[in-house]
This record gives sequence, C-alpha cells and structure tokens, in this order.
Amino acid sequence: MSESRPTFSDRLYRLSLSKRVLLLGLTVALLFAAIGPIGWFLSGSSGLTAAAVAAGICLLSATLALIVSYALRRPAVALYGLLFGMALRMGIPLVFAGAVHLYGGGLAKAGVLYYLLVFYPVTLGIETVLSLPKVEPWKRPQNTSQDVL
Repeated sequence: MSESRPTFSDRLYRLSLSKRVLLLGLTVALLFAAIGPIGWFLSGSSGLTAAAVAAGICLLSATLALIVSYALRRPAVALYGLLFGMALRMGIPLVFAGAVHLYGGGLAKAGVLYYLLVFYPVTLGIETVLSLPKVEPWKRPQNTSQDVL
C-alpha cells in the first residue's frame, strides 16, 4: 500500500501557533507591498502611513483572535474561543475606524478607512482558515441489520 500525501488542510492543522502567526504576517506584508505604492501615489507619505496603520490594526486584531482561538480550541471551550476571537477580530478595527471617523486628522484625510476595507477581509479570511479545527471525514455507518425481502 502506498501512503497518502497529506492534504493542504492537514499541513495547516499541524502548524504551530508561531508558524500560523508568521503566515498571517507574511500575507499582510505581501498585501501591503501591493497596496503601499497605491497609497504613496494617491496621498504621498501620508497615504503610505495610512496603509501601514490599517495593515497593522488588522494584523494585530487577527493575531489576537488567532491566539485566542488557538488557546481555546478544546471542544469544551471552543464556543468561547469563537466568540472572543470574533470580538477581537471585529472590535479592534471597528473601534479604530470609529475613532478616526469621529476625530478626523491626517489619517482620515489619507483614507485609512479605505485601507481598512482592503486589509480587513483578507486578514479575516486568512485568520479564519488558520483557526479552523481539524475535522475527520465522515464515514458511513455499517448496516448491521439484515435486509428483508
């Protein structure tokens, strides 16, 4: 018999927390490498700063959510991990966006809210995939009763 190769989800599940955080950080860095020049083109150094702040806020919230969901991944407390992770993932960028909207300033003028709208869904998706638990494939139960004709 030949051994089956591990699937992508199997390899993700075996990653340690530090490697998951590193993968999340690399994803945000790659996205910033694509979005940063747009910020520079549109608003100069303040646009680049706004993109960096938005990336940092989204990375911070996704990292904290990943840590919480990883720490609370046992079946008895998994729901708490989901709820606290969601509160951190959504709460930090939302509070930041509200503060920028209310107080304005250079970041608001440079469009930091638009950059949040770019970074947030990406970090949400990556963090969600990295925090998913391993699920064993469903196996059909064996029919133990005799078929009667």
